[in-house]
Amino acid sequence: MNSNNQARYTTTAILLHWVIALLVFALFAVGWNMVDLPRGPDRSYNFALHKSLGLTVFGLAVVRLVWRYFHRPPPYPESMARWRITLARSAHLLFYVLLILQPVSGYISSSFSGYSTKYFGLPLPGWGWRDPPLNEFFTEIHVMNSVLFLVLIGVHVAGALTHLFDQDRGILRRILPW
Repeated sequence: MNSNNQARYTTTAILLHWVIALLVFALFAVGWNMVDLPRGPDRSYNFALHKSLGLTVFGLAVVRLVWRYFHRPPPYPESMARWRITLARSAHLLFYVLLILQPVSGYISSSFSGYSTKYFGLPLPGWGWRDPPLNEFFTEIHVMNSVLFLVLIGVHVAGALTHLFDQDRGILRRILPW
C-alpha cells in the first residue's frame, strides 16, 4: 500500500488519541509537582486537579475503548515486519490497560486517604475510609504503573519516530491530526 493512500484512523479516534495524550502529559507534570509541595492550598489544588484530570482520562479511555470496538483501526501495511506489528499491538493493549488501571488505582488510593475526591469541584461519593496502609498500597500501585506508563510512552514515541526514517512513513500519518 502506498503511503499516500494509507488508511487513517477516524477523526474521533485521532481526537481521542491526542486529547488523552495531552491530558496524560499534564497529569505527569501536575503529579510530579504536587508531591513536593508543602501542605496547604497549593498542594490541595494540585491534588484536586490531578484527580479531576485522571478521572477525565478514565472517562475518555472508556469512550475510546467503545469507539475502537465499533471502529476498527486501519490495517498495518503488508510491508511492515511482523515483530513490529506484534510490538505495536502489545503496546496499544498495554496503553488501554494503563489508561484504566491508573485512574482506578488513584481513585482507590484517594478513597483511603481520608480526603474527599471531587471532580472539578463536584463531590464524588466517598466509599472508602481513612486507612493509611490501604492508601499506601494503592499509591504504590499508582506510582509503579506511572513508571511503566513512562517507559511505554518512550517505546511508543521511539516507534513512531522510526516511521519517519523507514519505508512505513504512512503509519505515522494515520494518527496525525493534519
